Amino acid sequence: MEFEWLNSRIADETMELVLLFNEEGSILYGNQTAAVRLEYDREKLTRCSMSQIFRQDFPNSPDGFISFVKKCMKGVNEMTMYRSNNSCFSVNVRIFPQDGMDAYLLLAEDISAQKNMNMRIRELKEKESENYRARNEFTANVTHELRTPVNGIKGHVMELVEEVTDPGQKKTLDIVLSCCDNMLTIINDILDFAKLESGKFVIDEKPFDFQEMMDKVIATHSAAINKKELHMSVDIDEKIPQRLIGDELRLTQILNNLLSNAIKFTMVGYVNVVVGMTRRVYDEVELFFMVRDSGIGISQKEQDRLFQSFSQVDASITRRFGGTGLGLAITKQLVELMHGDIHVESEKGKGSTFSFSVKLKSEQVLDDKQSQVYVNWSEYMKEESDQGADRLMQFGEAENRDELKKRMDKLVLSIEMGAWDKAELLASTLKALIESSGDEDLKRQELRMEMAIRKSNYDKSMDMYGRLKDAITERIGDLWNSE
Repeated sequence: MEFEWLNSRIADETMELVLLFNEEGSILYGNQTAAVRLEYDREKLTRCSMSQIFRQDFPNSPDGFISFVKKCMKGVNEMTMYRSNNSCFSVNVRIFPQDGMDAYLLLAEDISAQKNMNMRIRELKEKESENYRARNEFTANVTHELRTPVNGIKGHVMELVEEVTDPGQKKTLDIVLSCCDNMLTIINDILDFAKLESGKFVIDEKPFDFQEMMDKVIATHSAAINKKELHMSVDIDEKIPQRLIGDELRLTQILNNLLSNAIKFTMVGYVNVVVGMTRRVYDEVELFFMVRDSGIGISQKEQDRLFQSFSQVDASITRRFGGTGLGLAITKQLVELMHGDIHVESEKGKGSTFSFSVKLKSEQVLDDKQSQVYVNWSEYMKEESDQGADRLMQFGEAENRDELKKRMDKLVLSIEMGAWDKAELLASTLKALIESSGDEDLKRQELRMEMAIRKSNYDKSMDMYGRLKDAITERIGDLWNSE
């Protein structure tokens, strides 16, 4: 025959099924791979027709057969090959005309394993998607159910607070109320996260008063700011329209998350809020927010997983400050739903700056001449980043000395009045103020005093206060008799 090369060892050992057939559709040759995969002996295979092996694809009629073959020569085609026992498998087929003879060469690659794998992957993905939906529905149902008993406990405790006169009992009830509020915050975070993950979260755009919203946000955190005696400043760009259209509730949630974190992780110093308008084109308004603090800061390595779900920068943060690790993950997704992005700039021990942008709409539509792109607030953030945090924390600097004296005076007054919660908070801020001293003995003095205050031991606390005051005076001078 004129296709002696097909009888070579190379043709028999190839992984592809090789068939040679004529214009009538009769098989003239099949390699060893084809014979094994189709479960024919090679002599019987050559007595078969193409329409028998490809019964779903190759037509029986002579006219239709040649037209189909020529059509298949244009590329790779997926077909089905049948074995002698009538079982079948999928293949990718290529057909080539043979020069000098009225015959065609077919090369078939078995893709049944690949198709089975793809089908299995699809099934697994569908199952995973079902599990995902079931988990989110379960989470939503559980969090809704949890709200009822927590709200019930809170309501009854609030009634008891109004009736109780004993200071000790009142303090216990206040702790229960605080725990209820923390539990509701966690429940709301989990519910919001489940909605965001399932894609059911929708931004509700309505008209609102921007300045009024900001006043409410700041008022919400004023008690916590005053309790920790932090300095707070708010700078809002006067160009921002008073009436905006957007999701006021979710914008408030973003700011509350960032501000509560800033206050939580700042023992001494400041928390600043800056809001600017970066662009206003027609009815679109883009706002840029910054929340800065002089708190514990975040290392570059820790920043990489800051916005991940259920993640905090280290386990000690969870033990010391609490939280689910969902707040910033939710914040990031909310910002992105408002067509913005969020960034953090921070250094361990030197505070943090969280900045984000959102796109809202204005009730007043501007024309081409009025539309404008304003200051680059990211550059402004870099220029104004130094708010004295380094000087405040640097032991012995003027700002540090002033804060030390103020906190020490309030601490001794709290001890004398038996206000142990206030005294404990002031003691923890003193720790932050002397941290940069590098003096291990001074740090131990502060720790001993803090432990005595935690035990509400008046005599021991006063004694350790005096020792710490003497140690500070010895190192940076008398703060109480200096001008």
